[in-house]
Amino acid sequence: MKFYGDYHTHSHHSDGRQSVRDIAAAAQKKGIREVAVTDHGPHAAVIGVKNENTYLEIREEVEAINADHEFEVTVFIGAEANIKSLQGDLDVSGQVIAQLDLLIAGLHPYTKPTAVEDGIGIWVQNSLRHFGKGQREKAKNNNTKATVEALYRHPEIDILSHPGLFFAVDMEEIARSCIKNEVLFEINCGHEHPDLSDIMIVNKLGADFIVNSDAHFPETVAQLAYGENIISRLGIEPDRIANCWEGGEYDDKTSNRPTPAHHYRYVRRRQDTDYKLP
Repeated sequence: MKFYGDYHTHSHHSDGRQSVRDIAAAAQKKGIREVAVTDHGPHAAVIGVKNENTYLEIREEVEAINADHEFEVTVFIGAEANIKSLQGDLDVSGQVIAQLDLLIAGLHPYTKPTAVEDGIGIWVQNSLRHFGKGQREKAKNNNTKATVEALYRHPEIDILSHPGLFFAVDMEEIARSCIKNEVLFEINCGHEHPDLSDIMIVNKLGADFIVNSDAHFPETVAQLAYGENIISRLGIEPDRIANCWEGGEYDDKTSNRPTPAHHYRYVRRRQDTDYKLP
């Protein structure tokens, strides 16, 4: 199985150890045709961007790279927003989101909450999960609620990042919410997460997937072997994988630059009846 894009990478604007140009060069070296720079939202301590205007600076870098045609790779600008409340609030504003090509969202540790009760309900509660089954279940329920609320409140979300990685969630409920809101469920190769048993649950319910690297270094851009192995073992159909060549609209027989025809481009513009792929 081949993938024509990697839509989750981090640059030095957040916690990555690579420039935007490094990401583009690594993507070309690995043989993919599209890559997205999706730095962490500003409310994640230490790892987040300085402020959300940083995304506009990154967008200028991306536009310059795409304009000079140095690489046979199309670079997109996105964000990995942090879910910061039980009500699903994000730490990237709608005004900035509107200027991005795609939006990833997920729960992360050390995120500045919207209010004290959110900090207690999510981050403190997850610290208490070690004190017995009841505390674990309460944390899991709160994590699931925050994630589901985010998916329903923010139709701009294209990809749910590494579901359940840092904070456990109800995979069935998360999968159903992804399906209902046309959000791609990420198979994250950088963290090798979720594991096979969880992906089996999501696959059975019929959610669509995307396989991403979550790369922080040039050598891990487009390193997607974990996802390829999982897909092969479960026999997931290529058209259920948004960035799979066999299931996408990339035409390897033409000399044109690849079109951004992956699933989330349709999702972001599903209300725009005049939108046509370039």
